[in-house]
This record gives sequence, structure tokens and C-alpha cells, in this order.
Amino acid sequence: MDPIRNPFTEWERVVDAWQLETWDYYRDVVRLGRKTRLPEAQDISVSGLRFLDAIGGGNPNALFFAGDLGQRIFQQPFSWKSLGVDIRGRSRNLRVNYRTSHQTRQQSDRLLSPEVTDVDGNSENRRDTVSVFNGPPPLIRVLPTENEEIKAVGAWLAEQSKAGVLPHEFGVFARSTGQLDRAQAAVKQSGSPFKILDEHVETTSGHVSISTMHLAKGLEF
Repeated sequence: MDPIRNPFTEWERVVDAWQLETWDYYRDVVRLGRKTRLPEAQDISVSGLRFLDAIGGGNPNALFFAGDLGQRIFQQPFSWKSLGVDIRGRSRNLRVNYRTSHQTRQQSDRLLSPEVTDVDGNSENRRDTVSVFNGPPPLIRVLPTENEEIKAVGAWLAEQSKAGVLPHEFGVFARSTGQLDRAQAAVKQSGSPFKILDEHVETTSGHVSISTMHLAKGLEF
């Protein structure tokens, strides 16, 4: 379970249970059965930010966040300043992308404005972001029917498998759980075994991973 989405169980099962009185103890505690640590800044909820602020004890420079204004997909935007966490004038944009190829990043940036601003007025200019490696350009296909989409995706998977890509190196993602049947049908069309990922997002060797787009965050294929 995500501690930021449910800070009360994070308190009950980790902080209070182990009587953790400082950030260092909280950071280093063994989290058996509750492996998910605090995620990135763009996923923090109102209750989650209050929880972190309480851990910091109101001390200056007690909190450090890393996030991306363009990736806020789990939580509705809200004012950090209204909760007493004011980062205006104290933030710095990181320009070098070590994880995404030039081609994929450029395609993704087309979905956003060149400058993104949050509700507190913090702006992020994306015009001068660079990646450190190249990769194949994304292939975008628009198909007229669901059946043709299933056949096209299945054929692409089969083609890549023949070229040497292993099943667990594939990730097939749908917009929502209601669309997972389409993804399953496409993978079945390719003849590959598959696994539908749950909230633990644990991939299995020899199986194509199928999941929603939201659970895909942080995974690499």
C-alpha cells in the first residue's frame, strides 16, 4: 500500500509501531511486508504532505522533494504553500534526463506546454531539457477498430519476439482496468504467455507484462 495515499497506516505500522522519533530512524527502518517508501513529489496528497511536514517538525530545510510538474497524474493539484510548505524561489530545475531517450522525450514533450506552472506559481521551463542517449523513435499507429488494433499489436509483438526480444522485456499498457481485455487479446494473438501486474508490479521472467498506465510508472522494458 502506498504510504502517501494512506499516511495513517504508515504511522500505525511503521512510525508508531517502532517508536521512530527521528527522520534518520524512519529512513533506515527495515520495512518487511511494507516495502514501498515515500514516492516522488508529484504524487503527494494533502494528508501525505501534512504527514511529512509533521515528521520535519517545522524545522527549516527539514524536507527535500524531487518531482516533475509534468508527471502529476495521481493527485489533483493543490497549494503546498497553503499547508505551510513554501518552495517558491527555493526550487531548481534539473535539465539532464538520464532515463529517457531523446526520441521518446521529444515525443512526450509534445503533450505538454513548453512551460508548466503549479498552483503556487512555481514554473518549469522544459525547452532546454536534454537526454544522454538515443533510441528508436516511437511508432504511433491509429487504427479504425478495436479488432484491427488487437491484430496489429499482436503482430508487432510476434515480430519483435522473432527478432530476439524476450517475453519479459515487453510491457503492454492500457488506459484503465476496463481496457485490459484488449491488451490480453493482443498478447494472446502473438502467442506469448503473459502476466497481469497488480499493485506490487512484479514482473515474471518469460511472461509479457500487462498493466494499466498508472501502474507502469517507474517500470522499464
